[in-house]
Amino acid sequence: MGLFDIPRAAVGASLKVAKLPLDLATGALGRRSPADAERERAEALRRGAEAQAEVAEQERERREQAARQRRGQAAKRERVKKEQATEEQEATERRAAAAEKRRKQASEKAAAQREEAIEAKAKRDELEALEAEKSALDEREKALTAADEADRLEEAAALAKGKRKG
Repeated sequence: MGLFDIPRAAVGASLKVAKLPLDLATGALGRRSPADAERERAEALRRGAEAQAEVAEQERERREQAARQRRGQAAKRERVKKEQATEEQEATERRAAAAEKRRKQASEKAAAQREEAIEAKAKRDELEALEAEKSALDEREKALTAADEADRLEEAAALAKGKRKG
């Protein structure tokens, strides 16, 4: 408040008090006084201000509701993204586990095939050794047979020689 505001307010209030009996008399006669018109205008302005305040409050509430909806939608999108990420991670883990299982099975199959090949080679080697032994025995038998035949022929020759000499 400034220095001149206090006297101005005092003068304005005293004029209003002095004017009050005239306004009452005019109102009783049925005429509308400028104060009544001013009062009605002030009331209309007050109602307009209240209406504007109500509209502003409704607008604020509408904005808050929209903001709540946006936050809710954002939270929902976030949940969906998290669920999708979790599902993708689980799918990746399942694929990795399946790949690991296939690799393990392939490794086991290869090991089994190597073992079978080793066993088959061992059997072939054993068969070859047996065949070689059989061949050696057959040759030995032939040699023994030939030696027996030679001994028999030698004895027969000696007998024939002994008969001739003897």
